[in-house]
Amino acid sequence: MTRESSEVAIIGGGICGLVTALALERRGIAPTIYEAASEYRPVGAGLLLQTNALLVLDRLGIADRVRDTGTPLDDSIIRSPDGRVLKRFDLDHLERDEFGHGFVAIHRADLQDLLVDELDTDVNLGMKCRTVTATDKPTARFTDGTRIRPDVLIGADGINSTVRNFVAPGVEPREPDLIAYRAVATTVEVTEKHRARGVEVWGTGTYTGGAPLGENRFYWFGTAPMPSGKDPATHAETVSELREQFAEFPEPIPTVLNSLGRDDVFVTPLEEVPRLDSWSRGEVCLAGDAAHAMMPFAGQGAAQAIEDALYLAYSLSATDDWTEAFAMYERERKPRADRISSESRRLAKLGSIQSGIGARVRNMAVGFIPNLLFQRSRRQRAFGTSLPDDPI
Repeated sequence: MTRESSEVAIIGGGICGLVTALALERRGIAPTIYEAASEYRPVGAGLLLQTNALLVLDRLGIADRVRDTGTPLDDSIIRSPDGRVLKRFDLDHLERDEFGHGFVAIHRADLQDLLVDELDTDVNLGMKCRTVTATDKPTARFTDGTRIRPDVLIGADGINSTVRNFVAPGVEPREPDLIAYRAVATTVEVTEKHRARGVEVWGTGTYTGGAPLGENRFYWFGTAPMPSGKDPATHAETVSELREQFAEFPEPIPTVLNSLGRDDVFVTPLEEVPRLDSWSRGEVCLAGDAAHAMMPFAGQGAAQAIEDALYLAYSLSATDDWTEAFAMYERERKPRADRISSESRRLAKLGSIQSGIGARVRNMAVGFIPNLLFQRSRRQRAFGTSLPDDPI
């Protein structure tokens, strides 16, 4: 696209929107960002940035800063509720040795602050998008009455995207009858071996784990079946009930839960966006969760949004024809994101097995899978990262 004369608007100033803006700036395109929140607050949970996300951030020149801000992990471990080790992944001897980057756990708010600091452009806060329409140009209207008509409009406004209503009318997130608990413990002391280790525990109907965030902080998550007949917005087990439920699980889960207060735990239904026929319509395009929000079981939601951001910026800078730019972007990104979303859905079914016998058989089977198969999958994930041929 003609960089000097074209206006690019990004709806959504979360991780995807901010990385997209940064990637555009790195290619000489100055976007305008509109974020619904009135301020950036230090809330939210943790993120596990896998190798593919770090490879993208390295292209943008910020991987070292992200690593320094977060906590690089030495290894990751999957256990059964009785503490038996099902699989251990040494991140130093594969990802870091072969690709230069391992996994980094980071608080969402810390990453968001870092990205805002890296940007030249300011974020327009308190700008909640109400509708998107198009005639000769896309038009976005906001709840405060503001109207914009950019040349290109990017919807990075999350799973409940307003922009998606224009690109794919009638598509709504779907709930697979699971709820998620998330929290960041801020005053917890875990043992030395857990200060650089990610952990997962596969139970019966439950899937839990987390990772250290540094400075006595630990990101904890858990999933459970949706209680029948209850509104997920009002269903929240007390911390004491969660402590009791996970009391016999291996460390550091009980220690982390014992450090949490009632208001520390966020409860949400798990949702995903059904596979879309297309991510774009006219001069409007989707990225991140707006296009392909996925279940969290593969740990790839943020990473796939970050991959979107880099490749979309590249595509917009590679041609003056926006139709070809969006087609180029979708050819690279959609098959990969759709494939990983399907993988996440399969893992969700495995991780939420409610039969005691089924859960034991699953855990036994995971223990018998050769490490070489896991290593091949991890290599393929990193090798497949959507990196443009030309560096920025």
